[in-house]
Amino acid sequence: MARKRLSATTLSSWNDVDACLKAIGEVDRELGLLEAAQQEQIDAIKASTKAAAEPLQNKKAGLELAIQQYAEANRGEFVKAKTKELTFGSVGFRLSSKVVIKNLGNTLQALKDFALTSCIRIKEECDKEAMKNLPLETLHAVGANLKQEDAFGYEIKREQLQEVA
Repeated sequence: MARKRLSATTLSSWNDVDACLKAIGEVDRELGLLEAAQQEQIDAIKASTKAAAEPLQNKKAGLELAIQQYAEANRGEFVKAKTKELTFGSVGFRLSSKVVIKNLGNTLQALKDFALTSCIRIKEECDKEAMKNLPLETLHAVGANLKQEDAFGYEIKREQLQEVA
């Protein structure tokens, strides 16, 4: 597809700009209505899917519970092998370990007190907001720059559109 080059502005007055702002506001309103209708359809599909899936999920949970209860009742068969291979799958027991923290703040402080810093995660990242206040020489020294640009923007007065509509 050939690239089209935009010529100079087609607007010739501030009234034209104002008319464009009005048109943008109307398009935004129509887009909002379309998105709201789309979201309603999505919500309806999610609700019907959830209703259709609930009996299946309940059936699956019941079957899983029955398998678990049977395996626990026959746990003696899992002494030599931790897994029982069957035609349509396998069941078994695995040793599982997890750390349970009662009070995060106390545990974190205790890890610091015992110098167990290898057990503490710290996410490091540059604070760009704080870096904005640094002098340019310091920014350059740390391998950063301050980029400033005059960005164009516009604002639609939606209440005015409602009065016109």
